[in-house]
Amino acid sequence: MIGEVTVSEIMKKYMVSCTGKGETGWEKHILLNDGEKHYSGRLYWDSHDGYECHWDGAIPPEADRPEFEYTLDCITEGDN
Repeated sequence: MIGEVTVSEIMKKYMVSCTGKGETGWEKHILLNDGEKHYSGRLYWDSHDGYECHWDGAIPPEADRPEFEYTLDCITEGDN
């Protein structure tokens, strides 16, 4: 059986460089407040599965409608 590959093994054989780095996913913490109810959760996106929301309890009534996650992403695009 051959053991794990090591950094020195690869460096001896190849010249390694990186031509760029891509983002394949992210997570945003989302807070919604309508004056009476508060909703909190995380909005996830990845290049393979698209959007997904995970709520910390109550789920906003609009959450099952088309484009809800995309709309949240657009609204929060500049937020940090």
